[in-house]
Amino acid sequence: MTAILRPALAFLAATCVTAALASVAQTQLNLAALSALGAPLTPALRALTTAEDLVRFGPVMAAIAAAALLPAFAAAWVVAKFAPGARLIICAAAGVAGLWVAFAVMGYFTPMPTLVAAARGAVGLALICAAGAAGGLIFARLSRAPSAVSG
Repeated sequence: MTAILRPALAFLAATCVTAALASVAQTQLNLAALSALGAPLTPALRALTTAEDLVRFGPVMAAIAAAALLPAFAAAWVVAKFAPGARLIICAAAGVAGLWVAFAVMGYFTPMPTLVAAARGAVGLALICAAGAAGGLIFARLSRAPSAVSG
């Protein structure tokens, strides 16, 4: 695979994984808040709501994730050149940092209190940033060139 195509596809996969996991986290946190208020939520309703949010909110989260992860992974790519043994940790940390910075910056510029409700609290923000860590691991694994086989 070409030197540009491999990281581009890895970035796309990482963005999709991050967006899907963050979207599910957002949905489940919102449903937990509704349940705490006494709303009756069946497992079927939870599943349907999660699926609908993946379709409707997922693309929004994918745009946020892409904007957050692109500079984070670019920095991780450079840093990992100096510490190739720590590539997985570096990319996972970059995913966390990228999403944390994105939500911190969005907090200053969006008209509503928080664009993504789950990011209002520490637990929600941590879960969304954990989705970034998962994306970072995907990026690290998929963007690595295959090892040359010596023989």
